Amino acid sequence: MASKTTQTKESSAGLFIVDNSDSDWKVRSYLREWCELSKAIDIATGYFEIGSLLALDEKWQAVDHFRILMGDEVSMRTKRAFAEGLKKIAPRLDGNLEAEKAKDAFLAGVPASVAAIRAGKIECRVYRPDKFHAKADITHARSAVVGSSALVGSSNFTFPGLCENVELNVRISSSAEAGLLQEWYERHWQDAEDITPDEWDTEESVVFRQLARYQQDAYKKISSASRASTAARSFAMASAWAKRSAA
Repeated sequence: MASKTTQTKESSAGLFIVDNSDSDWKVRSYLREWCELSKAIDIATGYFEIGSLLALDEKWQAVDHFRILMGDEVSMRTKRAFAEGLKKIAPRLDGNLEAEKAKDAFLAGVPASVAAIRAGKIECRVYRPDKFHAKADITHARSAVVGSSALVGSSNFTFPGLCENVELNVRISSSAEAGLLQEWYERHWQDAEDITPDEWDTEESVVFRQLARYQQDAYKKISSASRASTAARSFAMASAWAKRSAA
């Protein structure tokens, strides 16, 4: 039986495998380290969920430019996560949203991701011509000496793909081979549908139409709670000002 070292570290033949079998070395670990070294990262994934960015513990914010090329299917885990998350926070949606962020790591991490999308730091495109089931993480180091490399295999850019599932991913360290992968990525990126910041924000957007009903309801309720919280603070400030003026 192969040891964890041969499963996740470079073998004598030069093959570097990451399969999530080692508790201390998973795809998440690999990407965290590359986030600290990279000026840009290009992700290809059949499924995408926000948990993948949260799993990187804000390390992704050190990268100048992050591109995510995805299929248009929604994973069952994402559906369950939204449903369970909505059930837990529904009784508190009329409260202060900032207070909820302090209690819920998911809510706390989402704004940074949304802000990065709006700013263009993270670009997302959906590939629709055919079913898109590719998985690759192409990293471009700041240092020319390090260059570009890639991790190619079975891991989707989801929390299970980065941390939980038994996967099989192989690192491509040859700059020439990484270059070929980049050419493949660019071809499919050009054929994919751009998701602009506005399309994340409006109910008539491409993204919103792709959301399942429970996700749409969660989106509306969280947005409504945020507006209600802002209105309540404004009303309280106006009331305090009126009392001081009358005194």
